[in-house]
Amino acid sequence: MANETDLSGLCKIRNSKDLFAKYLMQNAKKEAYLAIAEQDSLIFGFGVLKLNGIILPKLSDLYVKEDYRGNGIGSGLISYREKLAKDLGYSEIFVSVDPIENPKMIKLIGKHEYEPISEPYLKKAIFYNDDGTTYNKTYTRIDLRKLLN
Repeated sequence: MANETDLSGLCKIRNSKDLFAKYLMQNAKKEAYLAIAEQDSLIFGFGVLKLNGIILPKLSDLYVKEDYRGNGIGSGLISYREKLAKDLGYSEIFVSVDPIENPKMIKLIGKHEYEPISEPYLKKAIFYNDDGTTYNKTYTRIDLRKLLN
């Protein structure tokens, strides 16, 4: 799990200090868990398990540094958060993915046996640029669910 000392390392792979500060605050309140993939103090990926919202627990914001993609890090972060959700007493887990702009995530989630539970729909959200600035965007989403054994 990430903590305050990981903030600078997280910002090196995705310059979103405000977003990470928010996740760390939610982590402290047990509203979300910020999981990191690291080796020798080098962070090369992260993912969030949200415990507040309409459908929960929910996988959110999976990111692996481009140079490290294709090595199972994303799958490891998914499996870790699934185990965490199960350990917290949940019997199912959810994820929302943009099927148009993120077909690789749809493929990855499919390998982990997530099933669609909604038709595609439009959603508005705040996105973060590499330099840490934000912008509003409307995009397509589909909700998926997995039963935790």
